[in-house]
Amino acid sequence: MFGTIFAIIISVGLPIFAFLYAWKKKRYIPFLLGVLAFVVSQMLLRLPLLEFLQKNSTDFIFFSMTQPILFAILLGLSAGIFEETARFIAMRYIMKQRDWMSGFLFGTGHGGIEAVIFVGIPAFQYVFSPFAIALGDQFLIGGIERFFAIILHIGLSIIVLQTIVHKKIYFLIIAILIHTFVNASVGILPLFIRGNESVIVLEIVIAVVALAVLLYTLWIKRKGVLQ
Repeated sequence: MFGTIFAIIISVGLPIFAFLYAWKKKRYIPFLLGVLAFVVSQMLLRLPLLEFLQKNSTDFIFFSMTQPILFAILLGLSAGIFEETARFIAMRYIMKQRDWMSGFLFGTGHGGIEAVIFVGIPAFQYVFSPFAIALGDQFLIGGIERFFAIILHIGLSIIVLQTIVHKKIYFLIIAILIHTFVNASVGILPLFIRGNESVIVLEIVIAVVALAVLLYTLWIKRKGVLQ
């Protein structure tokens, strides 16, 4: 039960708190644009496309079975391209506030809605069911992963924002590559590390990358690169 409650606090409570903060500071537009960027890029475009290929393309299925490492990299790259491009478009053509805090709240919205959809809602569905205790460990891991994923999305959003502020396209490419690495690890690590160890290693990888990106973005703020 603790794991399920923890997952709800992180995956639902944290995004709600961030939105209320954004609303109070009159910065809700960047937050909502982050939400929109994820919903459009993943829920409306990438995931339906992957589902269509899974159901209708024998080449796609054959490739996934015979080349699991390359397939994981392809999936990771697709996530990076879709999500980071959506970030760029929203920031470039819609978001008018382009300071550090706007990037922070954009990332919170992006990562927050992902957490709500993939962990928060399922946790709510099971919290009062007989399976809540049995699934507690899974939701605990999911909650921890979403916490670091939100941190990662904050960092990636600030990196992408630099593409616009400084007119340097390589920042967008860096964000795509970081995103690709993290997502590809989800499919690659279980091929070499079996059982619960793969989950632990994966969570460590996500945490290390997320914290490294966060430290970089805090350095940016300190240096005044994005005011």
